[in-house]
Amino acid sequence: MLYIILVGDVTFTLDSIKAVQHYGSISSYDIVGVEGRYCIDYGEDHIFYDYDNDIIYDYEESKLKNFPFNNPHFIMMTYRSEDRMKEVLCHNDFPKGIYVDNGFGLIVTIEEFIIMGMPVSTWEQQ
Repeated sequence: MLYIILVGDVTFTLDSIKAVQHYGSISSYDIVGVEGRYCIDYGEDHIFYDYDNDIIYDYEESKLKNFPFNNPHFIMMTYRSEDRMKEVLCHNDFPKGIYVDNGFGLIVTIEEFIIMGMPVSTWEQQ
């Protein structure tokens, strides 16, 4: 499984993700027994969203300055299909004004991330 980290302000929660229409999904649900985990089931693959503000402790102070939020909220988006992830992020109703950390040192707004072609696999794609 691969992941990116989505970062927003205090209003960015799993409810923000639940409000998105995940076209082509067959179901969506909270994972029983795992606090803060939401699943979008597409049959052949899944996307998991984990709301976890403890992720903030994984960032050095200098990296946190990339986010213009006083109290950033973090959601890890875990996926198997890169194409599916890209499709979801491009939905018109996906939250705007958030930031994406691709796990390879790139931290940009979601709008910039999309324009860049959503580089997630290697440093060279940046």
